[in-house]
Amino acid sequence: MPLDVSQIEIYYDGMNINKYGLNPLVKGFTTNCSLFSKNSNTNYTSYFNDVKNTVGNRPISFQIWEDTSEYAIRQIDEIYSIDSNIFIKIPILNSEGLSNEELIKYALQKGCSVNITCIFTFKQISSIYEIVKNYTNPMIISVFAASISDTGVEPTQYILKAIDTFKTMKNAKILWAGCREVYTINSAISVNCHIITVPDAILDKLPLLNKDLTEYAIERVTLFKQDAQKAQLTIIS
Repeated sequence: MPLDVSQIEIYYDGMNINKYGLNPLVKGFTTNCSLFSKNSNTNYTSYFNDVKNTVGNRPISFQIWEDTSEYAIRQIDEIYSIDSNIFIKIPILNSEGLSNEELIKYALQKGCSVNITCIFTFKQISSIYEIVKNYTNPMIISVFAASISDTGVEPTQYILKAIDTFKTMKNAKILWAGCREVYTINSAISVNCHIITVPDAILDKLPLLNKDLTEYAIERVTLFKQDAQKAQLTIIS
């Protein structure tokens, strides 16, 4: 069956928003601290001003990173002050393994849209629901499916758990975090996930969607031949 990407929201996960944000398939944007650490512009306000015209009214997430409550709350306030429509990205745990429940509640009570991220376990999914179930703020629940699969565990069971847990919360969307091949989008669609984050390299491959496989095979064989000729490849010296 052909892959139909209209069945899921594709969020671009990367820093080249002014390029990939022009793709009509992209419905939103996510960033994180690691992406920013490799970018030439490491200031949230300056970066947002550079990309806001491309972002338009689509959602974008900026992440906090502090462990200490005082500084983390300041980061929430500062991100919210950039633009009230930005999703405040808050990990479910801090780097000491302690719950960020109070920070999540603070952001929600302030009126922020939130992206609760770095979700890896069934227990975390259940605990997040208990924290946010009485709030109506727009929220994204980011399950780290790709990272879960790196451990040899099938990730869709965690996505399904999240979808079932939050099924009565119309203001919450489940996000499949991490897409390392185009087919992963199909996996997310198959379990009715709401959003999948897609990086540069995979967005570049989307024109291959539903390409004729025989035609594709001929193109690859032709490429092998051209590369052999270009390299002046030989067999017997």
